[in-house]
Amino acid sequence: MTIYDAIGSAYDLVYPDTAEKVPFVTKLLRTYGKHSVLELGIGTGLFAVPLHEAGFDMEGLEISQVMIDVVGQRAPRLKIHKGDMRNYTINRRYDAILALSSVLVFVNSEREIQQCLERCYQHLESKGILLLELPNHSVEIGLSNNNQEVYHNADQSMIVVIQSAVEGHDWNETWHVFRRDGTAFNHEKTVCQEYLYSPTSLAAQLEGVGFKIVETHGDLLGSPFDESNSWRRVLICEKRD
Repeated sequence: MTIYDAIGSAYDLVYPDTAEKVPFVTKLLRTYGKHSVLELGIGTGLFAVPLHEAGFDMEGLEISQVMIDVVGQRAPRLKIHKGDMRNYTINRRYDAILALSSVLVFVNSEREIQQCLERCYQHLESKGILLLELPNHSVEIGLSNNNQEVYHNADQSMIVVIQSAVEGHDWNETWHVFRRDGTAFNHEKTVCQEYLYSPTSLAAQLEGVGFKIVETHGDLLGSPFDESNSWRRVLICEKRD
């Protein structure tokens, strides 16, 4: 079982604003004329399902069987490949690859980021695009280090407390998921780690693999990027031939 199996049933509760971001992703894909799309770390399909319904030739890669099962219930015809973004092999190339919700930094080192980028390059068509949504850690840590967030559903039968803190080379989000069982709550603790990547090193890695950064945004709403204030770092990268 992966750590994502443990938080699969609580995942949507923590990301209620994803629907607001889908239109920007849709617009980008259409602006660049991209139709076949692979999303890495598809999760519960918060991006992939509406993109699939919008007519894109959408596929996903996911390591968690729990997440895959959720997507299968929501969109049975959406193809999902079970695998790891560091070493997957799919017998096709895509117009675009999406790595959203910080998925690229759910690894352990710069070397593993390199492996992910190389896999992306190999699975893209000529002039294909790689859309990366990453944390802008300097801002996120400044605002959230040693803080916690609380989420719950309407009847409070599920409550999620996320505690964030820097530990070594990682930005850790510790999920405490409480599920009501009769009059009591069951508690499950899961630690999700984000590698504290270097934006400078990442730019060099992208260049070295064969990508050119063609656009930078501050979020998936299309806001301008501001190093001192943006919560996200969104990079649109084109595969060079």
